Amino acid sequence: MITILLKEKDGHFVSLEAKGHANSAPYGADLVCAAVSAVILGGFNALEESDAYEAKAKEGYASLLAKKIPSPHDDIVLSTITSQLTSIATSHPEAVKLERK
Repeated sequence: MITILLKEKDGHFVSLEAKGHANSAPYGADLVCAAVSAVILGGFNALEESDAYEAKAKEGYASLLAKKIPSPHDDIVLSTITSQLTSIATSHPEAVKLERK
């Protein structure tokens, strides 16, 4: 199972941590895992202020920590990441657990 923890404070993104594997299909054919990875890594790549975040990504793990309040552009990107991950978790509760704090 992929577990995702999203933290916000005062309506602003603080951090994201995703770990694990969906295990919804054999390795290399797991579309749920691929979807989560694509959303997270694509989102990381779309952030404009790269120095405003601490990002880590490796197999089975990704994290993003905001060092300051996101710019309006980055706020939209982060909102999009959150929305897409919520959709995946809702569609595949057996493979993805999303928690908000």
